[in-house]
Formats: sequence, structure tokens, C-alpha cells
Amino acid sequence: MSSLSNYKKGLITLAVIGGLISSNAFADPVTINITGKVTAAACTIDNSGTYNVVMPDVTAATLSSANTYGDWKTFDVTLSNCPAGTTSVTAKFSGTADGSDANKYANTTGAGYATNVSVQVQNRSGTAADKGNNSTMTVNVDGSKKATFDLQARPFSTLGSATVGNIKAVALMDFTYN
Repeated sequence: MSSLSNYKKGLITLAVIGGLISSNAFADPVTINITGKVTAAACTIDNSGTYNVVMPDVTAATLSSANTYGDWKTFDVTLSNCPAGTTSVTAKFSGTADGSDANKYANTTGAGYATNVSVQVQNRSGTAADKGNNSTMTVNVDGSKKATFDLQARPFSTLGSATVGNIKAVALMDFTYN
């Protein structure tokens, strides 16, 4: 009888443990929020996305005083084959800001590069602010499915006392399609 009694005790113990396990198996439900966004398809960036803008040479004498500049070089960054439904494109500009004027792009430093010179970029009408680091510009997509950013760049000396040398700055444009 003692083995039967031990057997019954074992069954009762298993029943109690089973009841404890099953009470934990039914927890509160979990909520999973899933989000996303449908966006307009990308346009084709002309020139394989690389534009080489060569500004006119400027003399160190022209950039000897503070806030002096050389001549503008105009250029267009064109996006074509914009999909139907895309009405405008916004560009966000980025690059290394000049230490003397955050709205201008820093010139490359080192041997052979001019000092106290930066690069100023604007829209061609010149009515908007400089297109420096973190600035934006929005243009409409025209009837031929193109968006054209009409821009201009020039050497600029915020401090004056520019030295002779090369000028090279890099500006990036990231696009958002509307």
C-alpha cells in the first residue's frame, strides 16, 4: 500500500505543478504596431549623379578683403523621367561647412590649396539663402517629367587675405520626391 500511496502523492504533485504551469501560459496579449509609407518612385539623376563644376579663376587680390568673391559659375542639376504623380522634388544639401561661415562649403586643406577661401552655392536667382550644409531647395516637376535645380557657385572669402592655390569643395544633394 505504501507504493500506491506514494503513487497517488506523485499524481497529486503533478496535478498541482501542471495547474501552476498552465496558469502562466495565458498571459495578456501583445500588441505589435506595424507602420510603413508609400512614396513616389525616384527620378533619374542626369550625369550619373556626378556634376563637376569648374568656377572661373579668381585672383588673390580680389579676395584680399573680408566678404569678397569671384564670379559665379552657373549649372543645372537635372532629374528626368520622374514618375507620374511626382509633382515636386526637394533637395537637402550637405557637405563640410566652412569654419568661418557655416552657409558656405569648406575648401580642401593641405599643400596646393588656397586658404581663407570657401565655396558659396545659391539658386540662380540669388533670391534664396545660400545652399549650404543642411539647407533645402524644392522645385516642381515640369510637363516633360523633369525637375531642374538651377544653381550657381563662386569662390568666397569671409575673412579676406586669401592665399594662392586650388579650390575644391564637395556638396551632396539628397532628394525627396513629393
